[in-house]
Amino acid sequence: MFDIGFWELTIIAVIGLIVIGPERLPKFAHDAGRFVSKIRNFIHSAKDELEKELQLKQLNELQKNINHIDDLMKHAPDRVILGQSDDDKQTDKQIDT
Repeated sequence: MFDIGFWELTIIAVIGLIVIGPERLPKFAHDAGRFVSKIRNFIHSAKDELEKELQLKQLNELQKNINHIDDLMKHAPDRVILGQSDDDKQTDKQIDT
């Protein structure tokens, strides 16, 4: 993720040692690690939630498209011209009985 090498880490550690002090540095490192862990967990859960929401949206869109295609097939011009629409079939069944 970050491109940090050995020398960059060494410089950060020396600056941290000077600014924070040797007695508070371990606690600061521990707190910083916990903070980074919480941020990672938050990002991971947000990413999972977005993926679930996108899947649900895609499934709804797919169902809508399937219903639209089904409606188009029921009212297709070739079925209506040949007298094979669903309405005509139901009418023919009622007349036969």
